[in-house]
Amino acid sequence: MILRSPLPLAVAAAASFMLGGCSTQSRMSAEAAAPAPAAQAAPAPAAPPAPPPVPEGLSYRELSELLAVGTEKSVKQNVVGQTVLLNLARARGRNAPAGTYTAENGDPVFFRCRAVAGGFTGGEVTTKVQDLRFVARTKQKILDLERCSPTAAEPARAAAAPAPAPATAPAPAAPQPAPAPRTGGPAKPGMDAQGNVLDSSKVEAGSGRTVKGLNEYEGEITGNPAANSKFTRLQIGMPVRQVTDLAGPPTDQGAYITGKAWIPFYFGADRHRFEMTYKGQGRLIFAGGGMGDFGSGYLIWIIHNPNEPGYR
Repeated sequence: MILRSPLPLAVAAAASFMLGGCSTQSRMSAEAAAPAPAAQAAPAPAAPPAPPPVPEGLSYRELSELLAVGTEKSVKQNVVGQTVLLNLARARGRNAPAGTYTAENGDPVFFRCRAVAGGFTGGEVTTKVQDLRFVARTKQKILDLERCSPTAAEPARAAAAPAPAPATAPAPAAPQPAPAPRTGGPAKPGMDAQGNVLDSSKVEAGSGRTVKGLNEYEGEITGNPAANSKFTRLQIGMPVRQVTDLAGPPTDQGAYITGKAWIPFYFGADRHRFEMTYKGQGRLIFAGGGMGDFGSGYLIWIIHNPNEPGYR
């Protein structure tokens, strides 16, 4: 029987262990030597939105300087065709031509819009001057503007703003009580907040709505008609005779020299005004004709007043 020595087996096992250790160390060294992956670059921030264009045009102060220097002919040449930037408000007062706007309260400079954006009642506009008229008796200047619509700077700014991030919907709140009914805003002279006329003698031009009537005449209708009022048959621009045929004879009437040129660009200098009052219906104002001859006058203002006493 031959006995084998354990020495060769031990040597073989040691060699195998050493080879395995070297292989593991080589793999670890290779992994350590490999370059780390590059970090992902952050996205560039979005460019801010471009600011809206700034409206351009003559300011009211610059326009007033042009209106104040030179003859009527030279002033008209300098002003017509100019682009203007104005902050308009409805013209008020008995001196104000119907349907006009002002840029400075108290100045004898009025603006008429040849075209008006829906719902426009005043505010900042950028437009062109189409025409200019001088009224010698009242020293008024009336400028026709191409179009009156709010300056588009604010809508453009709103459109350029980025959309807000979506927010988590809040929990439903308890139901709120219904809001109180809205009124028609601050009351105007001679009227209540709902647009009803209380005192016809105190109503001012510009308190109602401007309308076009027969033959392109433009005038104003103020207040709300009484039940069964004959005024609803009338139209701005009707002659006196046609009005009385439809509405009947007035309760009272009268005329006086105004010197106010209430609607000078439709009725000449409008040196005279003629007024008819109808008890329980309101008042009718005519322009044109002359003192003692109002048959050629035309209806320019209808004032509905169910509480009209009938006497001036």
